[in-house]
Parts: sequence; structure tokens; C-alpha cells
Amino acid sequence: MKKILVADDEANIRLLLEEVLTEEGYQVTTAATGREALRKILKEQYDLLIFDIKMPEMNGLEVVEKIRELKKDTPVIICSAYKHLQDDYVVGTSSITAYVTKPVNLAEFKEKVRSALESGDKTDK
Repeated sequence: MKKILVADDEANIRLLLEEVLTEEGYQVTTAATGREALRKILKEQYDLLIFDIKMPEMNGLEVVEKIRELKKDTPVIICSAYKHLQDDYVVGTSSITAYVTKPVNLAEFKEKVRSALESGDKTDK
């Protein structure tokens, strides 16, 4: 079973994404802050990471930079209300697998998750 970490400071978004992904057959862990997400990533291996950008303590892009420094090539999906950040330099240079804007189109979201996990399988082999 694929393990996914969802980090978003909005409880309703975390709950929605957790529910959708669990229904798709994934094991989902959630985090409310970037720092909490980073702690969980350091303790456990995930097949996919999904981050909001704007979070307290440490934003999603800072978390991505930290995990890339640790040489982790885990696929990352950014899920943000900030559509203009899709073209941000850090997004472009941090090996972001996909960028999803809120409100989330669930069919598109599920497809991007599936695709990210498939690409992650290829890099593991």
C-alpha cells in the first residue's frame, strides 16, 4: 500500500484529501505545519508528499528544499490556492512533480497522484 503525507494548515483540506486518497486505497498521514511534515518525513518513508505552500512555521517550498538537501527524491505535489506561484523559481528547481490549485478538481487531483506514484516507482528501480 502506497504511503502519502498530506501537509496543509487548513483542517478541512487535510480531511478532504485524506478521505479522497484513503478511498483510492492509499495509506495517508497528515500534518498541519511544514515543521510537523518535515519531522514525519525524517521518521518515515513516504511514496508521495503533498504540500500546501502557505503554512505556519515552515512553508511547503521550504520543506521541499530541506528534503531535497537530504537527497530524498520522493515525488512532491504542491496543492495551493496561489496559482501564480506555479511559475516560481523554487517550484521550477525543486523537482516538483505536479502543481494543483485550490479549489481542487478531485478527478484531476487523483490522476496527478496516480501519475506521480507511477513516476516514483520508475525512479526507485
